[in-house]
This record gives sequence, C-alpha cells and structure tokens, in this order.
Amino acid sequence: MRLIFIRHGDPNYLTDNLTKKGKREAALLAERVCKWKNITQVYVSPLGRAKATAKPFLSKLELKAITYDWLQEFYYRTKYPENVPEDILPKELAGKETMCWDLMPDYFISDPFFFDKDKWTDSDFMKAGNIKEKYKMVCDGIDGILAEYGYTRNDKNFYNVQNPKPNFNWDKPVPKYHLKSVKDDYPEETTLVFVCHLGVIFAMIAHLTGLSPMQLWQGFYIAPTSITILNSEERKPGQAWFRVERLGDTNHLTNGGEPISSSGYFAEVFRE
Repeated sequence: MRLIFIRHGDPNYLTDNLTKKGKREAALLAERVCKWKNITQVYVSPLGRAKATAKPFLSKLELKAITYDWLQEFYYRTKYPENVPEDILPKELAGKETMCWDLMPDYFISDPFFFDKDKWTDSDFMKAGNIKEKYKMVCDGIDGILAEYGYTRNDKNFYNVQNPKPNFNWDKPVPKYHLKSVKDDYPEETTLVFVCHLGVIFAMIAHLTGLSPMQLWQGFYIAPTSITILNSEERKPGQAWFRVERLGDTNHLTNGGEPISSSGYFAEVFRE
C-alpha cells in the first residue's frame, strides 16, 4: 500500500485559489503525476486551492477524485489559557483565540502533553477547542479509506492486512541486513493519492506513524505541490506499518525552473 500526499500549490488564501505561481506549480506537478504508472484512487480536499492543484493532472489522466470534508485544512481554533507566566505567553495573548498549531516556541515546549501521541489533545489548550474530536475525525477518515483496501487498524495501533501478498524480498533476506537495494518480484502496489493541506497531511502522517502531530506541525515544513510518500512495510504476513519514504519532494519544481514557495514557512527556503 502506497500513500502519496500532495500539498496544494502556492495559495491565494483570500480567494481560496492558486496564485499565478501556484498555477505554474500545478502544471509542473501534472507533468510529473502523469508519468506515474499506477494510481488506484485520488482523494481531494473540498477547498478551492486543493481542487485547482489536482485539476490539471486529473484532466490529463481522465480520473475522477473523491472529495471528503475532513481533508480540508486542519485550521481548527482554540484559546490560550488565562493564567500563564509571561515568560511563556505574552500577557496580551492570554485567553485569546488562535489556530491550534500556530504556537510560539516558548509556549509549545512548556507543555509536555504536546509531545505525547496519546495525550496531546488532553492539554487544557486543546480541550478549549475540542481538538480531540477534530483529530479523531481525520484519523477515522484515513482509517476508513485504508479499511476499504483491506488494511484495518488494530488495538495495538498498527494495521492488519486482510489479503497479504507474498513478498519475496523478505522470504529470502540478505544475511545480516535483511535488505535488498533492488527489489525483485515486488507485488503491485495499491496507490492512493491525496491532494490537500500541510496541517491535515501532518495529522494523517502522525496517526499512521505513531507521533504527536504537534511535533510535525512545529518542526517540519512541506512546500506547495510537494510530494510526500508513505509505504506500508509488511515484513510479517498480515501486518503493516507505515513508514515515510519521501517528505516534501519538490523535484518537479526544481527541474522545471520554478522556485520553491515558502508559503506557511517563517523562514526562507533553500535556493539551488
């Protein structure tokens, strides 16, 4: 099982569409996606910027996408607590509303719950916005799709595979390393493509890999039209764990001479 997450192109948030740059990015993305050999299904956020990003490659491939509301950006809001020391939170922010993952370092590192994959939604900050319910909606959404393809999350928080395929690379592993640099007789992958947003992509990745999404939201960046790939490693028949193969790949932009956008990033991206 292969999952490919694509962030929307450079956004015009006021119109919920793409900028002129974003449209150039989407065109380069389409050239790349159209070379992929196997796409099982495409899923798209209901927001305009995601739909505009997917449209060029959907049209060329004559594919229809499925839209889910839970794939919209994870922009859910909450409130800062009233009584927080000023060296952690400026007085003017106490009790104010904010997006749940738009935090300054002083406040983010002050609460150990934020780093706990099971407890991060139980912090007072997250409870004020009922973020647990919103996160569960996303987790249930991606798990529901995986279940349609025979990957069911179990009570140990990895996945049971209904119809496992033999993988000859693990039946006869290379001694010591149990790896092969080139895979032989590899079974054809189910490939699901999701065109959506940075926040919800990181929420899904956190769920699939056993992390607190706060660590991804605060510590990682993926640029507009970047490609992130997860594969299910199925080293034991009937069991699957998802692992990140690529994170924020923008080769189509670099190869096409289009600068990488820093939208959503509070620093300047590396230019090559």
